[in-house]
Parts: sequence; C-alpha cells; structure tokens
Amino acid sequence: MSRCVIVSAGELRDYARARAFLHEGDFFVFCDGGLAHADGLGIKPDLVVGDFDSCDASVLAKWQDSCEIVQLPREKDDTDTLFAVKLALEKGFNDFLLLGAMGGRFDHALGNVSILLYLQGLGKKALLVDDYSVMQIAGSEPLLIEDSYSYFSVLTVAGDVSGVNIKNAKYPLENASLSSDFQLGISNEVLPGKVAQVSVEHGRVLVVTVF
Repeated sequence: MSRCVIVSAGELRDYARARAFLHEGDFFVFCDGGLAHADGLGIKPDLVVGDFDSCDASVLAKWQDSCEIVQLPREKDDTDTLFAVKLALEKGFNDFLLLGAMGGRFDHALGNVSILLYLQGLGKKALLVDDYSVMQIAGSEPLLIEDSYSYFSVLTVAGDVSGVNIKNAKYPLENASLSSDFQLGISNEVLPGKVAQVSVEHGRVLVVTVF
C-alpha cells in the first residue's frame, strides 16, 4: 500500500528539502492550518482534517470541492494530527511521513514526537522531517544512519533505556544505560565511510539525524 504523508501547521520553510522525501503514489493528508503548506510543497491534498481554528478560510475554500474534508469538533482528546494518523491507520496505511510537525508551539511539537512512539509501538514505519533533521524511533531493530548526515542524537523520550548500542560512530556505546534526566547522546557523528547503527534492547529512543 502507498505511504501516508501527514502535513501539520508547524514550521516548514525548506520546501525543496521536504519535497525530496516525497514518493510517487503518496497519500496526502493536511491537518487544519497545515493546508497553507500545500502550494509550497506543490501537492494536492487527498484529505483535509481539522477543527479549522488555524486555517485561513480562503485557503480551505480553494480545496473545498477537490478533496475529502473531515470537520472535527474543537473540544476533543486527539489533536488534529493524531486524529489524522488514526484515520490513516483505519484506511490501512503502515508507512507514515510527518511534515510541518515541529516549530511554533512546543507542546504540539512534543505531542507529534509522541506520535512517532505511538506508530512504532503499533509496528508501523514513521519518519518526522523538519527543516533541520529526520526523526524516528529506534528499538531492538537496528536503525541505520548514513555518513551523509552532519550529526545524530539519541534521546530518551520514553523513559530510561538499557542495552543501548551505537556502532560506527565517533562516540560508540555498548550495552549502555541512558536516563531521561541526562541526554548523553546529543551530537554524535557517523564515522566517515561507515554506516552507524543504533539499537536498544530495553526501551525506545528518539534518533534525530541532522542534515
């Protein structure tokens, strides 16, 4: 099945870089104010979801007759982005790309990182791409990082972890424990000509690879 790309209302300025992550056949879901990114990305929404408290009425009107629109109540448990993810899961998607999910309000940004944990816990593939980096969750399955990235960080965002292994990096770790109150794994580097590997035996970490 094709991949689901979910575009939220956070910061997204480097549209050219974001477009490099898009695939032919992607299914595009825009969340509320994220619809403002459609022209910059050069893509047509397949679905628009939101309570529309942050979407300009003229922008919404532009797509009113060309795609499905799901109107949500303003008072709800799920953010517009999380609702969009759950709706895509119901449609059978197993592969996700989140754009426009960082910057602006920190609470929403942190909530969107939690969506990566949510999807990884369901056995789904998920990336979050912003103007500076690619974010994904690593667990027991080794996560590979090419040496084309400037830096990468391994962050404990879901509690303390153990059995952490980082290979082919400037600062390797073997069977290490990391705590949530001291982010030891910030700004590591892949060794030139190598592919770094990150894995965790007990717990999960957020891996941020910086362009």
